[in-house]
Amino acid sequence: MTLISHDEAAAGPSRAVSSTGVMDDMATVAAVRRSTRTRPLSPARLLEDAVTRAGLWQRLDERAAGDPGGLSVLVTPGTSTYGDLTTAVSAVLVEQLIDLLGDRGYRNITVGAARCGPDVWLEGLGLLQTCRRLGYGGCTQRGNTYRIADLSEDVEPARFPTSSVLHGSGMSRAWLEADFRINIAKNSTHPEFGYALCLANLLGVLPQADKHHHYRARRDGAEVVVDLLRSYAPDFHIIDAVVSSHGCAGSYVGKPLGTGTVIAAPDGALADMVGALLMHVDPVSSPLNARVLRDHGLPDDYHLDADLTPYQGWRNPPRALVEAVRRLAPDGRAHRLFSIASWQVTPGAAEVTDPALARLSRLLTTLIRVADENPAASAALCTVVGTAASASFTVRAWRTGFRKEKVRRRDVSLAVDPDAYSHRDFDRINGLLQPLEEIIDALPADAWLMRWQHLDHSILFGCERTVNAPYAEFVRRVDISQTISYMADYLGGRVHVVSRDVQGRPTRQIERNLYLAQPNYMAFYGGPPIDVCKLEKISYEERSQRIAWQTVHSPNGSAEYDDGSVVFLPADGGNRTRIVVRVRQRFTLPLTWQVFRPETRPKLREPLVQDSYQRFFTRTLDNFEAQYEGRPYRIGRPWEKQDDMLAAELPTQRLTEAARLVRSVTAQALAVSKLPGQLGPDGFRHVAPVDVPSRFGLLEDLREELRPAVSGFWQGLREAVARDRRSR
Repeated sequence: MTLISHDEAAAGPSRAVSSTGVMDDMATVAAVRRSTRTRPLSPARLLEDAVTRAGLWQRLDERAAGDPGGLSVLVTPGTSTYGDLTTAVSAVLVEQLIDLLGDRGYRNITVGAARCGPDVWLEGLGLLQTCRRLGYGGCTQRGNTYRIADLSEDVEPARFPTSSVLHGSGMSRAWLEADFRINIAKNSTHPEFGYALCLANLLGVLPQADKHHHYRARRDGAEVVVDLLRSYAPDFHIIDAVVSSHGCAGSYVGKPLGTGTVIAAPDGALADMVGALLMHVDPVSSPLNARVLRDHGLPDDYHLDADLTPYQGWRNPPRALVEAVRRLAPDGRAHRLFSIASWQVTPGAAEVTDPALARLSRLLTTLIRVADENPAASAALCTVVGTAASASFTVRAWRTGFRKEKVRRRDVSLAVDPDAYSHRDFDRINGLLQPLEEIIDALPADAWLMRWQHLDHSILFGCERTVNAPYAEFVRRVDISQTISYMADYLGGRVHVVSRDVQGRPTRQIERNLYLAQPNYMAFYGGPPIDVCKLEKISYEERSQRIAWQTVHSPNGSAEYDDGSVVFLPADGGNRTRIVVRVRQRFTLPLTWQVFRPETRPKLREPLVQDSYQRFFTRTLDNFEAQYEGRPYRIGRPWEKQDDMLAAELPTQRLTEAARLVRSVTAQALAVSKLPGQLGPDGFRHVAPVDVPSRFGLLEDLREELRPAVSGFWQGLREAVARDRRSR
């Protein structure tokens, strides 16, 4: 990395100088242009200087190959169509960029607009109409015209590889067919990431209207950005920091601060790193940026044409708030509710139709606006979010142990580079496992034909079962290459086939798989799901089929070892099938259990280990039989592949319905004002039993409304207890 001094930067536009002293027209340069009191510059001049120093024109000229008029340029400014104007990229700055492009002959320009934030939950004007409200009229003040394209429309299939979390997804035709893409982000803070710049802005260019549902809950947002960069990356990045939005949640509630800066770079991760340093935060403090920096990395030889003095008066989100928001599971309703209710909706531009959501939004946005100056408001905001996070954690842990059908399955990427492994890496797996399998086979079996032993802080385990299924029919119905997905508590994963035999069957493949926390009760102590990437070697012999795997990576650090094999063998002359499982596992314990150090208490550890392995592999062997018989056995709920507002229902909707029911019942109760019976000549009111109006009817109505939820809870509890007894 080379740092260009501020004095050199003030000398005027120049080509970057490499560390060898050779002028390099196409060097990767991150340029920062700032307006100061001693040297004030207009936004237009800041923009022109920044993009020139970062090499935009050289890159465009190389791509245009002498025909700038024929080059289609797509500009994607980050914005919420109904959000606060101070949280959006300045339309004036975007049109100034279009003028700069027009001056150099680039006139085929499209502004790509996308829905983001809570837009899908609001009632307002259409996307193109609200873009005009933000200042995009289709023609600049200097007469350069441009088109506005909705990146959620005209979606075509995209060629994401099978290893990508976006495999099978489409992209807007405008994005796919653009010859040069320029990504423009607003300089702002974020209550979960800490800061949200160019990389976070890329979540908005994806086609599904409900961004949270598809790119934060169903998929991991960081994996989405990494895979987008690998397949359809922007060619240039700009950060609009002329007027920034800082504070607790600058991306949601506008809090303007004049920072007089424009940042430009050909690489999004590099631009974000510079932007984070100017905010005086660690660039890897954002989990999204940390993942991109780990998997995508920075350019090999980049230069900083920058003054990295932090912004004066800048406020970052409090650490307590960031930690609380990160505890909200992205695939949970509490996280979705917070991300929607915390968004400042411009009055008159849109309407929040859910009364409970509107009240919650007023509360949260008010707290966010004053939290930076008011410690009491900051504490209240952190308390509200922290309480929701604790409740979300408890619900998630409960479902892991007792309501597994309620857990959402996961769509993930492969998380490893398939090209990093040769065929030799797969072929050596059997040799690595052979010594361990010999030890397992030599161990004594218990009544369930299970064997286990501690070895170097890991567990060696083996089990087998002979099922009443003809071997030939069993291997036809139960695909040995999909063995991992037959395991108990399987949440999802991704498979990349490396090679096949002459019959088209996989022989080498890489697989990433996720399971619920093991044992399940670890979820109550903060245990994460088991997330491992494996190399797998599969062999098909006349009298056996075998899959063997070796763990090469654990994206969340949940496992150090999860190696093993499964073999299908004929039994009783082929009339039955024998299943043999051998594994070596070592999972990372939650911090509470690490402090407890169970390895020092063998009398307590041994029964727990034996019980957890018997439970898990008994259910696993049951799943093999269920697969053969065609019975359902998968846990969890799949995600809807298309936008489904009912599937993404907010908790406030049910809360609103309950409030309406209570109001209705209360109104009926208060309406019963007529005294029962008849007034006699003696001045007393004579009442017969049939004359007494029943107030219990109102309670009966309320009870009938609540009956499905209550009965569903107890039914689910009974089913969980029954499953627990069967597994024992």
